[in-house]
Amino acid sequence: MNTFLKIAIGFVSGIICTILGLYIIGMMQNSEELQLREEVRISALKSLKNCLDNTEESEITEGLEITNEDESPKRNIQSFELSTKKGIVKLHTYMPKDSVKMRMGRPHTTSIRTYGDDVHEKWEYEKKVYDDMYTTEFSFEFVNGELKSVYQY
Repeated sequence: MNTFLKIAIGFVSGIICTILGLYIIGMMQNSEELQLREEVRISALKSLKNCLDNTEESEITEGLEITNEDESPKRNIQSFELSTKKGIVKLHTYMPKDSVKMRMGRPHTTSIRTYGDDVHEKWEYEKKVYDDMYTTEFSFEFVNGELKSVYQY
């Protein structure tokens, strides 16, 4: 009887230790995942804040240019809406590439070329016309990672 009791207590304590170990490992992995999500959320919010700050400054001082050597000239930001199969998408000039990609999705074709220190990118989004035929629906041009112009066909 004494041997049976020792084996039963050892078995139960082994199960309890295994469950506690798995719980601790799960909590560590969950906390790392939450921390990574928080970092991504914070960086997205900072990007959005910068984008909105640029828009608000532009709306306040639209058409004005600062000639001080310390400050760069204000940009004339133009907003527009595009009708897509996902619905209406609102964009504006000088918007970062990642913000456009979040709203529009991945482009069908891209091209990159450089002129001096400037990097020019062209993104094209296509729509299906017939079974095997596609046509360009939107074309975006970026200069140094910021939206410069949009063409809707």
